[in-house]
Amino acid sequence: MIHCVCLQTFFRCEEGQEERAEKNLVKSARKRISDMHYEERLTCIIKYYATRLGQKVSKTQARQMSLTREQYIEVNEEE
Repeated sequence: MIHCVCLQTFFRCEEGQEERAEKNLVKSARKRISDMHYEERLTCIIKYYATRLGQKVSKTQARQMSLTREQYIEVNEEE
């Protein structure tokens, strides 16, 4: 696998622990992607309210809000 080859430059695992290391890598990657999507959702909400509605929204407030699909597309079109 490509990611295993690249990571071998920086990290080594004990012989026989490759499978366990692979599982940890996949688990970590899934968590990072999930976190990235969550943060981007908040960023989109904050940008939408700032650019379209002229309102300042904090991250705390954005966590309680949501946008429609069309609103997310509007934010994406501005970039």
